[in-house]
Amino acid sequence: LQLKMSEINAISGQAIVMDMAGNIKVMVGNGQKQPSSLMRTVSLHKALETGKVHLSDTIDTEEGVAIINGDTIKDHNWHRGGYGKITLKQGLAFNSSIAVAKATQMAGVEAVDSLVTPLEMLKLFNGIIKNDSLKSAFRFCITEGLGRPASTDKVEVAGLSGRKVVSKANLEKPEYAVEFIGYFPADEPKYSIIVSMNKIGFPASGGLMAGSVFKDIVDCMAAK
Repeated sequence: LQLKMSEINAISGQAIVMDMAGNIKVMVGNGQKQPSSLMRTVSLHKALETGKVHLSDTIDTEEGVAIINGDTIKDHNWHRGGYGKITLKQGLAFNSSIAVAKATQMAGVEAVDSLVTPLEMLKLFNGIIKNDSLKSAFRFCITEGLGRPASTDKVEVAGLSGRKVVSKANLEKPEYAVEFIGYFPADEPKYSIIVSMNKIGFPASGGLMAGSVFKDIVDCMAAK
């Protein structure tokens, strides 16, 4: 974690390893309560539980900019024309805020956007992965989505990357949280891991930055 933080000039960071019983095995660095793009997993889980939406549903993310419930939402690639029509599973794997927002709207549930610490997020995630509804999407994120840098040949993993603006004190160079959350083995989870780092300005990639730290942690644990 420290090596990656130095490499990307991060101003803070935290990595936590937890078992499926909720016991913390490793916790390093400092986490703070702040917005997290990973909270979209909680929103989507609530939407899927209604039975009104499914991961195979096609969602129109338009050109990366959409007005939903009066709010203007932009996907991270809006300046490149967005993703257009994609499945909800792809929307989660590609970090599409629009896809998740439209899914929650279709399901009639409110999007969850609470401030959380990395530890709080990992506890929520542990509860979600005990339910099979999102496991295929978490695996898809590793094989086809923005979580590819977290992939390892040591063991099959699953998870999700994210990036969120946490402060706009400097409008030219906002502060981002780059994050990755996941678990292994993918078929029968034993451990879950979250990596979260805050940095100023671009580049800011949850998969490339936090995902690579996740991979290093998994490789280390798998070797023991």
